[in-house]
Amino acid sequence: MFSNNEQIKILCHDLMFIMMDGYPIGKNQADFYLIAHLSKAISQVRYDEKKKLTFILYSNDNSLCQAFEFQCQHASIACEIIHTKPIQGQNTNHQEYTTAELNNIACLYKALKSKSMLVTELFNTTKLAQNEATKALNALVQKDLIARSSSNKKVWEVVAELKPELFA
Repeated sequence: MFSNNEQIKILCHDLMFIMMDGYPIGKNQADFYLIAHLSKAISQVRYDEKKKLTFILYSNDNSLCQAFEFQCQHASIACEIIHTKPIQGQNTNHQEYTTAELNNIACLYKALKSKSMLVTELFNTTKLAQNEATKALNALVQKDLIARSSSNKKVWEVVAELKPELFA
């Protein structure tokens, strides 16, 4: 359990949960702290114990889930990601896109549709400004249209068909 809240710390102590606190307050600080602790725990597991373990993460944070899964796969330890909210409920905040943003999204999607590639290669191929390309990339990730390749986490690939109604 992650929290800097005193009541939650007391509750976790009483229920014998492991409480992680003391991390800096800021964007993704708890995530970094969790992955650091996961890496430390993995480094202390003996080879013969790895097949007996399964690490479980309860989260809806896609970036955290990817980092968690990567660390476990890298160490050949089973993991399970449990989403605490229904997947379809995650995209409840409707985003309005300008015509230029939609064109950038389509441009990135088309480039990845032809070939999976590193983000730097993708940005160079599309010749979009980094801030525009990043925003388009994030939109494609949020709509579950692209994802990191399972064989190389640095490479992005298309995983679903682009449909106009996704951005309507």
